[in-house]
Amino acid sequence: MKVLGDKNQLLDNKGHHQHGTVRTPTSWRKIGGVVAGLLLVGLLASACSSSSSSSSSSKSASTSTKSSATSSSSSSSSSSAATTTSQTVNLQVLTGKMDGKPGWPKFTPADFTVHKGQKVVLTIKSFDDGTAPLPAGSPYSAVEGGTETVDGQSVTSIPDNEISHTFTIPELGINVPIPAVTSANAAAGSQPPYVEVVFTFTPTKSGSFMWMCMAPCGSGPTGMGGAMVTMGWMRGTVTVA
Repeated sequence: MKVLGDKNQLLDNKGHHQHGTVRTPTSWRKIGGVVAGLLLVGLLASACSSSSSSSSSSKSASTSTKSSATSSSSSSSSSSAATTTSQTVNLQVLTGKMDGKPGWPKFTPADFTVHKGQKVVLTIKSFDDGTAPLPAGSPYSAVEGGTETVDGQSVTSIPDNEISHTFTIPELGINVPIPAVTSANAAAGSQPPYVEVVFTFTPTKSGSFMWMCMAPCGSGPTGMGGAMVTMGWMRGTVTVA
């Protein structure tokens, strides 16, 4: 094919005129502008998509962080509530006549469970008006391992000659001296009369621990036989879970 002087006419190999359009530089610039425009649109769309994805990821991370913080706060609140909740334990000290076995006083119930790290309020109602004086120099007249009230009055010890029983857990360092029922208790009007001891403590060690009475309130020449050495009477088990 030959090109004649007229830019708008073409000759084929046989010399016939063939009409057509020759692409001019201006046409190429227009095409280039369109292509460039399309590329720019594509780049902008890609940038918007990337920004949207980044924003979504940021929001997701923020939501996850807030969720973790809320969960941590809830766990902390639950732990705090568990630590400050008090446990109440109620015991009675019955005389041998009351439990049908004279000479055998008895703590009931003898076994109970408390929880490590939680405050325990132990209330003991003793109906025993008999004394079991401690030997001179005995350490079991003093309150150990917590605080004690007797009929609502705070005490740190009980005179040896007024003691009827003790509630003692050697492995936990706990000693609760319990005085005998007096005429003042009888005058209070309760029948039968009793003395009320409230001991508050917080166990810090888990396990099963034997408690015992250290006042010679049992049988035999020393008062340390019978109920004193028998589980379920003057001995029992405290489980700290």
